[in-house]
Amino acid sequence: MHIIRATARRALLLTTVCALAVAGAPPAAASGKPLPRDGIYHSLKVDDVPAAYVVLVDTSSSMQDKGPDGKPLYSTVKKRLAAFLKTLTPADEVAVVTFGRATSVVHPLSAANRTRKLFSEELPRSAEEAASDHGAALEVAADQLDRSSAPVGAVLLLTDGSVNAPHSPYARLGTPAWQQLRQRYDALAGDRDIIGYGVPLAEGTQVSEVLGSAFGAPRILPVDPAALGSQLADAKDRVRAEKAESVLRPDQGARIAVSVRGDGVTRHGDGTVALAAGGRTGSRSETVRVTLTSHAAHVPLRVRLTAEAAGGDTAVRLAAPVAPVTVEPGRSRTVPVRLDWSQEGAFGLLPGTRDFRAGLTLRAEVSSPWTPTVRSSIGYAKFSTGRPTVTDVDVLGTVPARTPGWLYPLVLLLALLGTAAAWRSYRRRHPKLSGALVVTDLRSGERQTIPLAGREVSRDTDAGDVRARVTVRGRLEGDRVVLALDCVREAPRPGEERLRDSGTCDLGKSTVLCGIGFSHETHSRSSVTVH
Repeated sequence: MHIIRATARRALLLTTVCALAVAGAPPAAASGKPLPRDGIYHSLKVDDVPAAYVVLVDTSSSMQDKGPDGKPLYSTVKKRLAAFLKTLTPADEVAVVTFGRATSVVHPLSAANRTRKLFSEELPRSAEEAASDHGAALEVAADQLDRSSAPVGAVLLLTDGSVNAPHSPYARLGTPAWQQLRQRYDALAGDRDIIGYGVPLAEGTQVSEVLGSAFGAPRILPVDPAALGSQLADAKDRVRAEKAESVLRPDQGARIAVSVRGDGVTRHGDGTVALAAGGRTGSRSETVRVTLTSHAAHVPLRVRLTAEAAGGDTAVRLAAPVAPVTVEPGRSRTVPVRLDWSQEGAFGLLPGTRDFRAGLTLRAEVSSPWTPTVRSSIGYAKFSTGRPTVTDVDVLGTVPARTPGWLYPLVLLLALLGTAAAWRSYRRRHPKLSGALVVTDLRSGERQTIPLAGREVSRDTDAGDVRARVTVRGRLEGDRVVLALDCVREAPRPGEERLRDSGTCDLGKSTVLCGIGFSHETHSRSSVTVH
């Protein structure tokens, strides 16, 4: 439960907080400099925003008791209430309800400047009721608020006693009647601000418990009949702040829309921006126009543009920090922003061009020069502007493919080394031949000798009845060298197919392929040379 302290202390506190808020606020353009509270009220036209006041005046006989000034409390209430009503704006509405044993709407809800007869004809001359039915008075106040469409409503309860209402459904706090009253005020506060103010005129009034049974968080002013005028002014000041809050509420989280334009600038459907950079290389710069549009209805927004590298072939930078820009509510401002980047040729194996891409993320940080005052002096502690607006900018162009001077010699060297390695491998896999291959017709025993030289020998043989084509190569099998033989023999009998076979023959040994005997004769120990 909130307790509103004495006026002098409150005024000093508000003055100090406001001064600190103004001193701590960052500098802004002349149109967006921090305003004091009254300046914000004037800008928001708070006095044109209606508020519905329902004043509940206790008319029980105890109100005739003398207050600190020696005059009856009831007389003091009427005097201070008259002064209070004169400070309200023509847009405000006022209803006055008296309560004791009975409750009476002495002045139905109407414009605040139409209370001329309230004190001369409508209010009782003196307080003479024998009871105090606070609950019934609050019920009638809810009826009056139901008649108003004002965005802010205030119930001011002025009383010097606790609940004393025999035979009333509100005789005791916590009864079903009080519970229903609480639900009704909760419903009233569903689409507007409803404030309950307790103005106790004596000790032991239980105003806090009474209003707390109808309002979630009523505001209870100190017990000080002598300061009733300033207390009513304090209540009006809080209602005025609630008016401002009701106007400012749509601007909670207000954001900035960012649009980037310029020569060669296009905007994609996903919100990213592309800047055509062409094919010119070297240090590059381009000036684009960034338009900042405020989505706020009432609050000026301060925008600071910053940039971060967003990948690509190189980084794009802002040429210099852009000074904060103040954008008036619902308006737009356009600022020039220069982008710098380096567009150099890229590595390539073949001459030609390749695509170039660079990028940055443009961030629009949003704040308001009003925020410190709105949070402190006006009391809208949750007020804040929206999150930053982020726009990705891609710089797209072409660059020449540049081949390094050492690339072609390196490729030639690698080719020579590869050729040498391949030749060495081939020579190892195909050793040189020596000696002789003896071909024998196994039927007749006739023989033919084929000299071996080089890395491959291919000969036709006609030993006896043998007619064949024989190919001989050297081959490494593990650590030993053998002869690899391929034999194609003509058909031994007419009409039959040729015979084909292949196999190996160890050096100095014999083998049979296609029905032909093959043997190797060496002239020396090393008849097949590996080199």
